[in-house]
Amino acid sequence: MLLIEKVLILRSSEIFHNTPEQELVGLAGILEEMYLEPGANLFLKGDKGNCMYFIYRGRVRVHDGDYTLAVLEDNDIVGELSVLDAESRSASATTLEETVLLRLEQEPFYEIMMNNVEVLKGILNTLCRRLRIMDHKSASFHNTSLSGVPSV
Repeated sequence: MLLIEKVLILRSSEIFHNTPEQELVGLAGILEEMYLEPGANLFLKGDKGNCMYFIYRGRVRVHDGDYTLAVLEDNDIVGELSVLDAESRSASATTLEETVLLRLEQEPFYEIMMNNVEVLKGILNTLCRRLRIMDHKSASFHNTSLSGVPSV
């Protein structure tokens, strides 16, 4: 993959949308390309994490066992919590089709985040959006569960 393609992928993500071009070029140079077949485990719940992935092409199912938390596609990111805290993965991620990813390790991410407040805003916006989606799913599930319970 050409460096300019990686820069464009970064630029299209919510996290790096407002990051200066020069920083994106430096960051793009350290991204590791990964090519995965359908059904490949990117990571499993409980794995130690220290990186996140940009989905260049393909679809990734984020799940806890059989329960699907999200299906992520082109220009989405996956694993962003682990790039922040290097704790165990909170869910598993499995490819649904041939998928091309760009892997970003924690240390380079911290460096760019420290130098650019826009990156920090981008990761916070992404996390907040995903929390809202999960809250909505949780509330919908809770309301559905209670609809079958008789009133007291």
